[in-house]
Amino acid sequence: MKKNVAALASAMLVTTAFAQTAATDSGKAQLKANNEKAEAQATANKKKAEAQHDAAKAQASANEDKASAQADANKEAAKVAQATTPEQASDARGDATKAQAKANKKKHAAQSKADQKKQDAAKDANVAQAKADKEKVEAQSDANKTAADAKVDAAKK
Repeated sequence: MKKNVAALASAMLVTTAFAQTAATDSGKAQLKANNEKAEAQATANKKKAEAQHDAAKAQASANEDKASAQADANKEAAKVAQATTPEQASDARGDATKAQAKANKKKHAAQSKADQKKQDAAKDANVAQAKADKEKVEAQSDANKTAADAKVDAAKK
């Protein structure tokens, strides 16, 4: 009887030890997965911040270009008031109209360029987040597989 109890106790002790090993492996795998997920998200956040910065720079550049173009048009418009003869005034109005049309074209082109850069930045941010999400899913999957393998190994012993 004592031998049976001792054998049963020994078997239970071995089973408990394997179960604890499985739990430890499982916990380590989950910690690793959590670290990988955090790194993936940090990378995505960094890329998103860079994309937002690029978009802001593009808009600032567009605003400068638009202001410069409008300033050029305003200079031509100011010449109308300085004209001393009707002919000079007429020429100045024509030049001012052309300058304003040119300024409008430049402003539109600058804003279109900025909008394209913003779209590219948003796309880059979305790609970075999608990659991070994929890496997080893969890391969690690896952790789940490790935990399942550990449970199987513990059950076998």
